[in-house]
Amino acid sequence: MPKKTPQDGPEGVEFTRNRLEVLIQALAYAAIDDFDYCMSLMRGDAEGDSFARLEMEFTDFLGKLVGAKTALNEALVRAEESNRELEAKLETIERQQAAIRELSTPIIEVWAGVLCLPVVGIVDSQRSAEMTETLLETIVAKQARTAIVDITGIEAMDTKTADHFIKMAKAVRLLGADCILSGINPSIAQTLTHIGVDLTGIRTLRNLRDALQFFLREQAASHLVKLQPLVESAQA
Repeated sequence: MPKKTPQDGPEGVEFTRNRLEVLIQALAYAAIDDFDYCMSLMRGDAEGDSFARLEMEFTDFLGKLVGAKTALNEALVRAEESNRELEAKLETIERQQAAIRELSTPIIEVWAGVLCLPVVGIVDSQRSAEMTETLLETIVAKQARTAIVDITGIEAMDTKTADHFIKMAKAVRLLGADCILSGINPSIAQTLTHIGVDLTGIRTLRNLRDALQFFLREQAASHLVKLQPLVESAQA
């Protein structure tokens, strides 16, 4: 096919229709990110004319575009790997936090129908809510009649902390169970008296042993009351 020459002066670009079609085809493949085939189309023998300079510049542009695309893909891969690592770390942290929450709220069934919640460390609003929720759920699940909240591990108590335990005890009573607060040391006793905390309806004892002995005495007395009519009937 003869060459076509633009009639706009000496700066015109000479080309053949076939070369133009190759360039257009290469552009089409570049548009869909098929750079390998696009580059293979542009690797034809240059004819040394003015159109060849355009082909060379386009090929150079494609090379830079391929490099930028490769760098972008590598960056995306690294970002995805970083995201996966971050997600794995977050899952590990969540599991650790769950384990810590379980360890910080160990509810022990010390007797049939008797639960014990030993409290150690600082009690803030979040931890108080978690302890109360766990205790109430366990009371329902175990059908417990008594819950002993032992605060031997707490050395000091302020108004807010005392309020947390009062609300916990009231919530336990709403479920029909008794709540015993044990482990009150002299310092806490003075603080509770000084700030005027209302402990009406809440049994307080010095330690966990006294709380268990109190429960056993109450159980024994309850059984005696139930057996009394039978004894009287037998004696009659």
